[in-house]
Amino acid sequence: MNDQDRTSIHEAMEQQSISISKAGIVTTLQARCSIIAAANPIGGRYNSTMNLQQNVNLTEPILSRFDILCVVRDLVNPESDERLASFVIDSHMRSHPLGDEDKADGEDGENGMDVDSDQNEDEQEEQIRSNRQRKAEQLKRQKESEISPIPQDFLIKYIHYASTRVQPKLSQMDMDKVSRVYADLRKESNTTGSFPITVRHLESILRIAESFAKMRLSEYVSSADLDRAIKVTIDSFVGAQKVSVKKQLQRSFMKYTLPSRRAHHSRNVPAHA
Repeated sequence: MNDQDRTSIHEAMEQQSISISKAGIVTTLQARCSIIAAANPIGGRYNSTMNLQQNVNLTEPILSRFDILCVVRDLVNPESDERLASFVIDSHMRSHPLGDEDKADGEDGENGMDVDSDQNEDEQEEQIRSNRQRKAEQLKRQKESEISPIPQDFLIKYIHYASTRVQPKLSQMDMDKVSRVYADLRKESNTTGSFPITVRHLESILRIAESFAKMRLSEYVSSADLDRAIKVTIDSFVGAQKVSVKKQLQRSFMKYTLPSRRAHHSRNVPAHA
């Protein structure tokens, strides 16, 4: 990304608007959307001895505008590699345009069709075509159910309903806990010399907590939603650091990432009237 692109994207990500001044037109357009960006490390391989900013060569103002930073590394693991290869192969076989038809033709040849001798050839072809299409749809639904537990159409409707109809309230949140997390993040950021923690990250915790509540179609943000949002934010901050300070940061924030004893005790001990 060149310097001009970096400058132009700042307003869109900060003010959620874009100013245009060209050909006598001066106006401001709304740019409210979610941004998912991917950056390759310098040299094609992530260097764990450097932080994320040095690996991808992005400035601190841009990095601070993202709610979550995820470092995806290509680690050699036989189990995960085999699982990934199986997923890719199954995806290609499921999406191949001739795969289902071949299987449907094979089933037609094995099962045969009970067609009266007085039917003409056009009716036979139409019946064969409809039967083949029906079996192909059955095979496709079977494969989708094996790979995707939730049907794709239903998932799209669910996400749309949650984002447009559900607006969780923050009245039941532990604001003192959020303040402590923010203060600790600021302190560790200055100590380790990583990218600065700003008020944007405090707003990120609230947005992530609201997102978890929306996933449950809940009207209120619960303490569990807040804990998960804090854990995601801390994991994002720690994951973007170099390996020499990761363990130190993990120990420092362990009090926020580990499940509380009180919550664990309340789940295991039955309530008495």
